[in-house]
Amino acid sequence: MTVADPGCVPLGTVGTPEVAVDESNAGLEALAPAAVDLPEQVWFRTTAESFNRRWTFATRDGNFYVKEAAAQGGWRTVELPVCLAGRVAGVSADDDEVLAIDRDGRFFTMDHALSAPRDWNWSSRYGTPLWTGPGNTLPPGTLAWTWSVLSPNEDHVWRDMAGNDHPVGGAKVSHVFALTHNGRRIQYIDPWLPVDHSYEMATPHGGRFQAVALSTSASTSLVVNRFGDFYTRLYDFDISGADKVFFRYSYEDQRGLPEAPDMLAERVDGRYAAIQLPAPDWVRQPKVPGELTDRISVHKTGPGSFARELRVEGSDGGRNGFWTKRLTDESWTFVATDQPLVGTALANSPTDRSADTLAAPSPYDYKGVSPRGWSVQVRAFDVAVTPTPLRIEFGDGSALDLTLHTVDGLRQTPQRPGISGQPRHFDGTIELSPDLLVTLDAQPAAARDFVRNILGGNRYTDTSVAVTDTGFHITAFDLTLNRS
Repeated sequence: MTVADPGCVPLGTVGTPEVAVDESNAGLEALAPAAVDLPEQVWFRTTAESFNRRWTFATRDGNFYVKEAAAQGGWRTVELPVCLAGRVAGVSADDDEVLAIDRDGRFFTMDHALSAPRDWNWSSRYGTPLWTGPGNTLPPGTLAWTWSVLSPNEDHVWRDMAGNDHPVGGAKVSHVFALTHNGRRIQYIDPWLPVDHSYEMATPHGGRFQAVALSTSASTSLVVNRFGDFYTRLYDFDISGADKVFFRYSYEDQRGLPEAPDMLAERVDGRYAAIQLPAPDWVRQPKVPGELTDRISVHKTGPGSFARELRVEGSDGGRNGFWTKRLTDESWTFVATDQPLVGTALANSPTDRSADTLAAPSPYDYKGVSPRGWSVQVRAFDVAVTPTPLRIEFGDGSALDLTLHTVDGLRQTPQRPGISGQPRHFDGTIELSPDLLVTLDAQPAAARDFVRNILGGNRYTDTSVAVTDTGFHITAFDLTLNRS
């Protein structure tokens, strides 16, 4: 096992393309047996205990422990870098990587976590360029966090909204997902992106859902509110539409087009299906038919983005254990463990109460008037939510209701979270409904001229969008809207 130098900032091999997994246990015998009480088996991926398909990890009193996933007991103490030893405050494993945080919320990653202990290495590097940045931390006010790795070796492909499978990027997709702002925001931190907390995935119900727990594996997130309403979503930086350097995306219907045989073909060859946008949205999961807590977990079970298992701690008929289902199953089944419940009990209403704790809509409304006489309105804009209604009003009293898609694109310099005085740039696409195009000749003259002259008569029009707390600039209109 390679331990980082005392400065804890080695370049290491974290984030490099995957290598062949060493299925031996070389180095395990050199680790000292654990001198603390740890569970015989770990059922949930939490920040106290976690697992991948080969190893189970745990932290207690600042230390880090490991055992073989299939073994009962057999815990050993993992050697840590000097600056992390005795300071571990949380751990999360997924695929061939482990992320630990120290007591100050700083990130430390351990690579080759599907290999033998002799191959493990630690690094505090995090951020641009290419996972060699100075390091990062959990966002302020984090309620729950989780580590997620989508990889070509383990997952192979993921499926978009058109039903097409796409190869996972060669360097994997690794994120910390953090539940913040009293459970109403999910911020994600990618080790190849700038050292900031600016990227977000919206919660359900247009970013207004209030979650009490979060778990993510292989870019599939699971959230629940205090009434036991569960949602899952497949989402990460690449899937969102942000990585135009390595992938092709399209809002045009990609159904029926051939799938690319590899990542290179997908990127450069227009004969193959592009990644369908917008990205997959949240999917409501069925209610659990029993008592449950906020101790939830998701983990991968094989290749493909549907190979996921969901678990939630609870009880049934007086016995403790967990409720489980595969991602696409229509119902939950109960597995008894007879272990004490650890999580906080949820109300688990038999009906959907997702709307009972929704946050207020975003307060960012914008309006502007073009020199040509028509006005543009954007209401309740949220950096993590797409699409957004876009309304065009004309002097003759007619109007067009359009759709504005926004993707928080690739950047290499830090950005403040949320909307602020710092301009925030998005890749935007304006969408016309098919019905509007079919009936265009019957529309009022002002609306007809707008579609033909401003949008070129196209259903989709790409445009850059820049947003601050006072203005909203749409390049396709050459117009800046003022906050209203």
